[in-house]
Amino acid sequence: MKGLDELSRLGAELKTHVKFGTPLEVGMKAAGWKARVADWIACTCPDSGFAAEWAAMPSIDIGDPLGFPSTTVREHAEFNLDKHLRWLAHLPVNAQVRRLSVPEAVNAQGAEIGRREVKLAVTSRAIVDPTRIESLRAIKSSNFDLARLIRLCEELNLAFATESYLSMAMLTRAIVDHVPPIFGKMTFSEVANNYGGATLKRELKHLDTTARNIADLHLHSQIRKKEALPTITQVDSSNSLDVLLAEIVVLLSD
Repeated sequence: MKGLDELSRLGAELKTHVKFGTPLEVGMKAAGWKARVADWIACTCPDSGFAAEWAAMPSIDIGDPLGFPSTTVREHAEFNLDKHLRWLAHLPVNAQVRRLSVPEAVNAQGAEIGRREVKLAVTSRAIVDPTRIESLRAIKSSNFDLARLIRLCEELNLAFATESYLSMAMLTRAIVDHVPPIFGKMTFSEVANNYGGATLKRELKHLDTTARNIADLHLHSQIRKKEALPTITQVDSSNSLDVLLAEIVVLLSD
């Protein structure tokens, strides 16, 4: 990828400033470098989602511009800078995988070879941790068949891997609507409002409100003159979902 080596070199040089520079100097140089990389990503990998990933990475700063940063603060900033550099180092492979796995590429490949089939070539992190799915699979319940829940989780991982973000929103809602009987309730709103302590309720209410509203938005919206497709930031409810699934494992493993 043309220009990547130069950007990586500039990032490596920034380490010296993080170790010895003033907070104002580090802040300005880090912001300039991140902006330069962001512009390069926008030109090199448009509509890939990489720009959003880059923008979401942790900040590289050493505190108040007029302050005196400690060694610990500088080490933390250097750790964050290393995260940026590793992300850049993995970008060529990730870009290739993404080109082969996004829905447009998958379907175009099928059309090009003249077959009514699609071929996936994808490596991705999991939205639902595979160990959580295995825990669900190991449950032997006489009251509930978890086959559909497990498949929904597996399809959610597949949707994430292929950047099928509309499907992610809908599958998350499907999971939420599927599980209330496990908690002895008819609806998930009843679960969210009545089950567990304050922390657990907060995560369940996130699924019942934010995640559900986002799914409704994409499920029921009619076609418009202009659309903005969802990003992973909008549809990722993985933390709250894992809390829900962990509670199901606890309930059904007794």
